[in-house]
Amino acid sequence: MNGNDEDGEDAGSLLGTRPYSAPPNNHNQFFADPFAHFRAIPWCRRLLDDPALLHSVIVDRRPLPTSEASFVRRVMNSGRTVRACVTFFRTVTGLGIVGGEASPMPVSRSMRLLGGGGRENGEDDKRSPFLVVSALLDLGMDLCGYRDTLHGGLFAVLMDEVMGTAANHQAEHGAYTGQFTTVFRRPIALPQIVVVRGRVARVEGRKIYACGTIEGSDGAIFAEADGIWIKADTNVGRTHL
Repeated sequence: MNGNDEDGEDAGSLLGTRPYSAPPNNHNQFFADPFAHFRAIPWCRRLLDDPALLHSVIVDRRPLPTSEASFVRRVMNSGRTVRACVTFFRTVTGLGIVGGEASPMPVSRSMRLLGGGGRENGEDDKRSPFLVVSALLDLGMDLCGYRDTLHGGLFAVLMDEVMGTAANHQAEHGAYTGQFTTVFRRPIALPQIVVVRGRVARVEGRKIYACGTIEGSDGAIFAEADGIWIKADTNVGRTHL
């Protein structure tokens, strides 16, 4: 979901940054303190308290003066759509392990998400590592397609936005989606809290290859995706789910 540049940070600058818990006063989300909302739920609290986290943020949902990001900031931001959203960042070191010895928690059951990376795939692990971007989302009933079930098109929307956030950290002027493929694993019953993850797997010239997942409280995978983002020549805005 496109946002403005003032919300963004260089991926390398996130290294060494600790998570914070004080909510901004003007994020415009449904819950006054999305961190407190998620931390009251044990499995969400475990994710947010992981010592391997580099940074976490309550996403700004204030409408912009232009039409940019209006789908996310207006349509997908209410007590019956996306009720709360926080994002957090972490590195991947070792197969299925986040943060090395600092955190024994498996980042995901998805080998697709954990693959790639390294200098052979264009990663600058010091200045711009391929971070795992995750978003906790509280999804409401107005997102249904079939009865009590998340609309299939929104699977792609959610993953595209989180994967796009990861891709934008590898592009000076931002990047736009050039190709996107979704693999549906199981339906998402609503209302429900999910975690959406995205990560860049490799960079080749202007092309940024990314992958993503939607996962449940028990780590079950609802969907996986692969996509290609194209680096922009001029500023096209930034994706911030």
